[in-house]
Amino acid sequence: MFTNLEKALILIEQSRYKLAAIEIERQLAINPNSSFAHALLSICLIELNRDREATQAAKQAVYLAPDLSDTHYNLAKILYIQKQLKPAKKAVQEAIRLDPEIVDYFALLSVIQLAQGDCDRALSSAEQGLSLDAENVLCLNLRAMALLRLRRYQEAQTTLDAAIFQDPENPAAYAIKGWVYLYCRNRDLAERYFRESLRLDPEQEQARTGIVEALKLRYSFYNFVFNYRNFSRQINIFLRIAFVSIFLVLSLFNWFFLLIPFSMLLLEMVQTLFNLLLRFDTQGRSLHIPTH
Repeated sequence: MFTNLEKALILIEQSRYKLAAIEIERQLAINPNSSFAHALLSICLIELNRDREATQAAKQAVYLAPDLSDTHYNLAKILYIQKQLKPAKKAVQEAIRLDPEIVDYFALLSVIQLAQGDCDRALSSAEQGLSLDAENVLCLNLRAMALLRLRRYQEAQTTLDAAIFQDPENPAAYAIKGWVYLYCRNRDLAERYFRESLRLDPEQEQARTGIVEALKLRYSFYNFVFNYRNFSRQINIFLRIAFVSIFLVLSLFNWFFLLIPFSMLLLEMVQTLFNLLLRFDTQGRSLHIPTH
């Protein structure tokens, strides 16, 4: 006969999270001090969009087993899903401190650092993961993503070739490679890789976004917008805010200074305009392009 947790694990594999949570809660009624059960419950709760309860369950697992790296790693994942990047980073760093030999920990740290815009450290974390397992596809993809954002396109291509060699059916690697070609101004090859990624996984968001950008780049003016957005994303968000704030203050003395922030806002609005244009395009309509 299966135990409650064994039933829960089977239900989780079937994505039946509500029923799995019931089985776990039955187990916790018998043994409320099971850190594994609390961690498992947090996974079900986050899938059920019960974020606060998921965080509480993950923290309870850490409280019950503070010396187990897995509990900290699980908490980091729960926090990352909720976009709580700073506490997620702290949690995964504690997992690494407790067990620095687990590749997945470095992969998650790299993901968080990329989300924070810290590309150099994200690259370093991915490479630390690869030092433990040189064939790890997730770390290869993350290394390529960091290199892409650092504009080290040739190194990114080489890394993606290695990732695709290890796993020819990996949609993320093809999507990232499409972005590399897009930034290298090879729209045809970019589209080819985006379409291959979508063939492998029709829900691959990076590929879907990429192919929309590739379609918009058929318009000459959008090339300028694309270059501007690429450049602006290399600048820290706080520096961008400071830059705009300075010109807004200067505009109090001379309206001419308003032209800079106004131009930046206009370029951002052009994105919506081109999305609307693609709604009249045969290929664009099939991609469910947003208008914002």
